[in-house]
Amino acid sequence: MTSIINPPSAIRHFSTSRLRYALPGSLAGLIAGWLYAGLLASQQMSPMMSVTDLPGDGVLHLLLSAMVGLVFGITLGHQITTPGSGLVWGIVMGAAWWLVGPLTLFPLGQGERPDWSIALAQSAFPQLAGLAIMYGALMGLIFWCLVGMTEKPFSLKWIRQTSIYSVQAAISGGLAGLLGGWSFGQWMEQVGFFPLVAGLVNSTDVATGRGLHFGISLLIGITYGILFQRETRTPATSIAWGMVYGLIWWVLGPLTLMPWLLGQGVQWGLGSAQAVFPSLIGHLLYGVILGILQALLSQVWRILFVDSDPLRRDPEGPGTRGLRGVLLGSSASLVGGLAFTSIMIATNALPQVAGLMGMSSVVEGFVIHMGISTLIGAAYGLFFRRESQSPFAALAWGIVYGMVWWILGPLTLMPSLLGLPLQWSLAAVSASFPSLIGHLLYGVFLALTYNRLQQRYRAYQLTLVPTAYHDANVSPALWTLVVLCLVVILLLQA
Repeated sequence: MTSIINPPSAIRHFSTSRLRYALPGSLAGLIAGWLYAGLLASQQMSPMMSVTDLPGDGVLHLLLSAMVGLVFGITLGHQITTPGSGLVWGIVMGAAWWLVGPLTLFPLGQGERPDWSIALAQSAFPQLAGLAIMYGALMGLIFWCLVGMTEKPFSLKWIRQTSIYSVQAAISGGLAGLLGGWSFGQWMEQVGFFPLVAGLVNSTDVATGRGLHFGISLLIGITYGILFQRETRTPATSIAWGMVYGLIWWVLGPLTLMPWLLGQGVQWGLGSAQAVFPSLIGHLLYGVILGILQALLSQVWRILFVDSDPLRRDPEGPGTRGLRGVLLGSSASLVGGLAFTSIMIATNALPQVAGLMGMSSVVEGFVIHMGISTLIGAAYGLFFRRESQSPFAALAWGIVYGMVWWILGPLTLMPSLLGLPLQWSLAAVSASFPSLIGHLLYGVFLALTYNRLQQRYRAYQLTLVPTAYHDANVSPALWTLVVLCLVVILLLQA
């Protein structure tokens, strides 16, 4: 019988491996908290990370920052192997601290009972933006610099190999960023947003604003490719990473850097965020396009330089795997499409769908809806076939996929095909909330059915198809941040 005084070696190893991240985590939290406090001080905002005027000063703020970093290092430090994973896990920790601190502990410190209501969460929106995107992201990147880089063996071979992959990632990310910027620019052209962008260089010229917009889009794409070069080698994860990166740049751009450069100060308030809500949808769409293109370009690189190597080649060729994914996805889409139909009937949306083909009846709308569902299901099978390895993973990726198509479908493509303006306004998104539920329902049923079909197919195989480049440790962070995107959208509703 194992003694409590002498625990098994596996437990001792687990404790030692986690505790070695305690000091770097505390230091990363302390530095990030100091930088965050400096930003708030420059904007004449309270350095305390609270909703109310909790008694304390900068010392208490730094102490709390270091404590959060300590918990971050012990619990999540082992997950951080790349700058991208550090960035994302840091944001997850910042969002968790927003729930624990401003929404729970700080009201208790004031002798109040936290109610966790929507109204309280909306009043704490500035803290969510600051803690998640600023403090958390900084903490994650600093932690990676302190731990991740020091654990890598620096050699000429490592530097040369890293440089080659970074250049390839920067080129593909830059190209993807330009095309994503072009799609975002369609809305900016529609609402006359380019002169405001030109104001960054004291101009009101539309051409100047357009040029700045594409330059910024290129820069974001390059940084995306470099930060997430190891995580964007499958389309599914790249789409999710891209959408999350779009959320990050919405906070960094319209709410932080742009108003700060225009001399207006940081605009993290709920009213300011609601005023630029259409830009949030645009940034999410930009991120989705960025992720798709980055993944496709990386896939081409993989086919040319990895799959062509006989020693690393998969048992099945990419064409065979892709065709099987399309067929299984198309079949699974029937279940997802029928589940979505219940929402469409309740909201009388089928006649509007029929309008895409110049028709108007419910039956015609249903036929068109199922046809679109089949195409979307085929795309799921093509892009997400490596991710649906379990029912739990399928459930999470179905939610991600449903949200992506809610942004692409009723908010963007459908109004464009009907000759209407893009439906990115706060009022339009609020009206489209039933469609969001329907798309999430569709994604869940599609993904679970696809997983079931995939498992039945594998039962006849002697070996499983390898899941190359898939890092399961990062997936929970992605799912958490996609949920964060949904929370932000819901909090901004009037």
